[in-house]
Amino acid sequence: MSFYHDNTDAIDYHLVEDFEEHVLRDNWKEVVEYYKKDKFYHTLKVKKRGTALHVAVSNGEKEAVNDLVREILRMWKWNENDDDDDDDDDDDDEEEDETHPLRKWNERGGTPLHIAALRGFTSMCECIIGKEGERKNLVRKKNKNGETPLLWAVLGHRKKTFVYLYNFAQEDVNVVMDKNGTTILHYAIRRDMFGLAYIIMHCYADSSISYMKDKNGVTPLGELASRTSAFKNGNHLSWWKQILYHCFPLKLEDAETKWNSIHQKFVIKDKDDHNGDISIQLNDDDELEKEEKIRLCYRSVFRWPIISLLDLEKIEIIKKKRLYAARILEDLMKNPYYSYNGGGDAARLNTEHEEEIENVMNIRDTQKKDINKEHEKEIKGTLKEGELQYTTEESGIAKIMQEIISKLAITSDKKGILLEAMNKLSVEKIDTKDTTYLVAAKHGILEITSQLELKMKSVIHERNSNNENALLLAVKYRQPQIVEGLQKSLSSNKKVFESLCLKVDNNENTMLHLAAYTSLNNESTWRISGPAMQMMWDIKWYKYIKGIVPEYFRHRINKDKKTPGEVFKEEHKELLQSSTEWLRDTAESCSVVAALIAGLSFATSGSVPGGNDQNTGKPTLEGQPAFEGFAISSLIGLYFSGTALIMFLSILTSRKQIEDFSINLPTKLLAGLTSLFVSIVAMFISFCAGHFFVLTDKYGKHDILFYLLIVFCIPVTFYGAMQLPLYIDLLKVIWKKVPPPSIKGVHL
Repeated sequence: MSFYHDNTDAIDYHLVEDFEEHVLRDNWKEVVEYYKKDKFYHTLKVKKRGTALHVAVSNGEKEAVNDLVREILRMWKWNENDDDDDDDDDDDDEEEDETHPLRKWNERGGTPLHIAALRGFTSMCECIIGKEGERKNLVRKKNKNGETPLLWAVLGHRKKTFVYLYNFAQEDVNVVMDKNGTTILHYAIRRDMFGLAYIIMHCYADSSISYMKDKNGVTPLGELASRTSAFKNGNHLSWWKQILYHCFPLKLEDAETKWNSIHQKFVIKDKDDHNGDISIQLNDDDELEKEEKIRLCYRSVFRWPIISLLDLEKIEIIKKKRLYAARILEDLMKNPYYSYNGGGDAARLNTEHEEEIENVMNIRDTQKKDINKEHEKEIKGTLKEGELQYTTEESGIAKIMQEIISKLAITSDKKGILLEAMNKLSVEKIDTKDTTYLVAAKHGILEITSQLELKMKSVIHERNSNNENALLLAVKYRQPQIVEGLQKSLSSNKKVFESLCLKVDNNENTMLHLAAYTSLNNESTWRISGPAMQMMWDIKWYKYIKGIVPEYFRHRINKDKKTPGEVFKEEHKELLQSSTEWLRDTAESCSVVAALIAGLSFATSGSVPGGNDQNTGKPTLEGQPAFEGFAISSLIGLYFSGTALIMFLSILTSRKQIEDFSINLPTKLLAGLTSLFVSIVAMFISFCAGHFFVLTDKYGKHDILFYLLIVFCIPVTFYGAMQLPLYIDLLKVIWKKVPPPSIKGVHL
């Protein structure tokens, strides 16, 4: 066991083990007694869990935390003027162990206040900070990652705790970010906590937090551009849930009202001294508010089963998320330039932190220059004409020789060519990420792309390191709404849209080439099930893009010397095989069922309930509605079962080439399934009509027969409900011109 103490010989190791055992067993009365005896135990770390105070806070032991903090304050002197940030970069464990117990880190790099903020224990935060805010500088205490308790409150999605801690650090923007420049607004949006992000933007409305970049150059708007779950494209609700979504009444509070509702839980009083400090206290000490307990009780006990069945709670969450994201986007678009490029009034940032972030963000450029210089010296010093191939392979840059012909003009200076090629390829590898506009286009977030196109028209010409613009990315990642949105926004200037269509990527792939690639990748799979449906949508997508691009694009080749048609056939070999197998298995199974129903319908149509009249030969029950229903339904069942059998047999005997999956096979499959369903319904109707005469005398007077007939319809209803998604998909494939967006976000 290792611990640090000025007089370790005076410490009984058995007492230390006993102390640790009490902490691990939650025997807090005994732990408090140890705290009263010797301040050594205040800083003793227990089994990689931090100090006893860390463990008590983590376990939610409110009374124990109060007792431990009281003993710490009794035996340790607190200095308000201590510069806590000076300890952040100190990696010496022994030196850090000598700091105040309330500033001490655990193995995760958190002080007790960090843990209380993460867990949402606001009353414990008040105990550690003090009812009069005596130790409010702990809110600015950062760990080795530059994370403050305020930031940890956001990571834990603790709105009440965040508001409480915010009151002690309203004017300090450094508290809201870590060493990588990632702010609390970045984290809130990244973790889909849009309600909390809305509150954060209200709290720091006068600062530049909404425009700050992290070390990767991503602004909060850039984070929002990748959150598909917060927009229409990311939540693929079933048709009946979409109806409930639009009918669900939900009205969000504005930021100020929501802030006030949380802020009312605190009592804020101005101090009488000249410093203008404030005193912040909790109105009550309960961790959960009374109304929250009532709400949870109602949801778990008194909520109707039908509400749970309809899944209204999830629909409410999705709708709230969308509404909050829309408000955040609206606020960010009030200053689109700074929201997009970063910047704004950064006067609140101190100079040291600003320089630190700038150095972190520029480290990549520095590394790039050093690498280029190093390679240049190495090549000039060691490269000889006879050693060209060996040095190239030895350096791991053999692929550069393949790029020389395509990227550089051929000259006699082989050393210069090789050096220039290395520099060019290294720049491409270390290139920046996609811009916010390109990220939104890749994820299919039309709400962001349309706003940026409206307020910053030049963004439509942006391209990434692969030379792909928004239109190419939308085609590559199967986002038809982005393509249609660009067509609509540029309808008055078609030449600009045509110029975007003519662009190619670094591999000289056109839009049609990108549309020809397979959708087997999960990130670009259509919102549809089954390999055959995937093949149908791929063909539909390819034809849609072919109608946009110029005619000669069909014969244009890329760097691999392949036309779009050749790429489509090569990429869809595996999908074609799996689609053919699925279609064959489906047709075989359905044809067996159709043949069985056809035989039953033929046998039923030849039998006459009640027999025939001996004199006239006419059916005895002729003219009765039930008999007429029996006769007609049996003929309909025979006719449609035969039609279904023919359709499925035609599918089995078809050649099943790629072009057949466009219209021919989907139409046959839809006709076959429809005929099969009609024949099944007709068979049940004829069955019920035939037995009506047998059961009517015994059960007709008591309405029992009516309920029996309803029960007989349940299998047909189940069959129709199970086949409905496939029916809808087939109808979309046949009648819809543009496929739906690719699969992203939440599915319910």
